[in-house]
Amino acid sequence: MAQRPCFPDLTPAYRLVDAAAGAMCRSLGLPPDERDDLRQDLLVDLLTRLPSYDAARGEFGAFARVCIRHAATRLARKAKRDRAARHPSGLDDPLPGQEGVTVGAGISEGEGYSAWCGQPTDAVAALERRLDLERAGAAIDAGDLPLCGALSRQTPHELGKGGTIPRARIYRRITEMRLRLLAAGVTSAA
Repeated sequence: MAQRPCFPDLTPAYRLVDAAAGAMCRSLGLPPDERDDLRQDLLVDLLTRLPSYDAARGEFGAFARVCIRHAATRLARKAKRDRAARHPSGLDDPLPGQEGVTVGAGISEGEGYSAWCGQPTDAVAALERRLDLERAGAAIDAGDLPLCGALSRQTPHELGKGGTIPRARIYRRITEMRLRLLAAGVTSAA
């Protein structure tokens, strides 16, 4: 029977991974909540390389440092590529050829930040959405508003399981609301 490989204690690797993730967040200007994701990516990379560790060739700490350093370099390059692909400049970057004017100042109020990020800014579509929402709000009974609020947080099944309203009544009221919305001219989004 083949003998299972004996893996080293990973305790020193956790400190190295934590330090590398923190340094990457600082150097790349990433938000602090990205640190856990980076830590996890670095640990996964180390664990995938662990079978190639040979204790006869050196201590585990040195092996882990090299693996983490290489993985951190790859992750940093990927983050920089992703950032460059999203948009070539930031809102605080100066506009070329105009002294003292930033990219953010050059975006019109009507377009806004979402247009700069590539999201649609069709004024007619926004008006139609607002009118549809007003029509939907007028079609829904005031007595159904608490149910709508509860359904925004839970599925009908979960709500019925809670025992406050029988599940059959929930589904019946949903069907009635759909019919009222359809009669008001509000069709299904899907």
